[in-house]
Amino acid sequence: GKSQQVEKTTRVKARVKAHALREIMQTKDRVFIMGHKNPDLDSFGAALGIYRMARIVDKEAFIVLNAYNDTMVDMIEDAKKTDEYSFISTEKALSLADENSLVVVVDTHRPQLVESIELVEQVKRTVVIDHHRRAEDVLQHQIMSYMESYASSASELVTEVLQYANEKSKKKVLTKLEADALMAGIMVDTNRFAVKAGVRTFEAASWLRRAGADLVNVRRYFQADSESLRVKALCLANAKFYEGGVAMSVCPGENINSQIVNSQVADELMTIKGIKASFVFTEYQGKVYLSARSIDELNVQIVMERLGGGGHMNIAGAQVTEV
Repeated sequence: GKSQQVEKTTRVKARVKAHALREIMQTKDRVFIMGHKNPDLDSFGAALGIYRMARIVDKEAFIVLNAYNDTMVDMIEDAKKTDEYSFISTEKALSLADENSLVVVVDTHRPQLVESIELVEQVKRTVVIDHHRRAEDVLQHQIMSYMESYASSASELVTEVLQYANEKSKKKVLTKLEADALMAGIMVDTNRFAVKAGVRTFEAASWLRRAGADLVNVRRYFQADSESLRVKALCLANAKFYEGGVAMSVCPGENINSQIVNSQVADELMTIKGIKASFVFTEYQGKVYLSARSIDELNVQIVMERLGGGGHMNIAGAQVTEV
């Protein structure tokens, strides 16, 4: 966790993993897809991509989704309007799961963060696709793992998998909504291609544009409500600066979009000249949410891991339950 992983130029691993995942899906009756609790655009976009892959091989697929914050309303409502996707709760998933089911987890690999650990334990056949550095505690019962910390996002990894999953077919792989969702996932985790965007990130984005992704529509998913904007402004105004180039801020009040506002404020603080690291805190429903950013000189991943979180050297976060 103390060194920056170099982006790989070869796509052999992506192709091997894509074909392996396709073969695994073909041997199962049902595929359950989920990301982390309180999903973001990257988690949800990657889930839609894997859902499409399951449908390509004519398998019954479900996206496990229990709750989500206001920032996800537009995308999830757009998905529900199509009547193309099956969204179910943990309880429903547990009742449908059998010995010939498969669970695909995207954008996390930690048991305490996954949407439904009960489903993972019941099915005991799990595929993990994640771009975070491997933590000490990982999901059990994995039959395949595709974890690459050089990647910008889970959506980038899923986009590459989709390119090879149906490469023999001339048919269009993705719907416009899926292409938009995957593009939004890449954009949110790269701060709109400003952070951790490598050559393969832009190649994935280029493929999504050809698949129908509309950047004008994608921008709609990033629009914030007036209350979040007000909280963000107050959080920036409350920022304090310390020796060594460290900026810290505490966002006031209970805000349902805490994670999103925190990450935006942490990014904004890093635009100030001389700042080498930023830490932003906020409280919501008994938990303290932390977002951390840095440049190469400081490793915020190690700091967040001490608090039960994690991420990358320059982008990390944590959730701490109050004692």
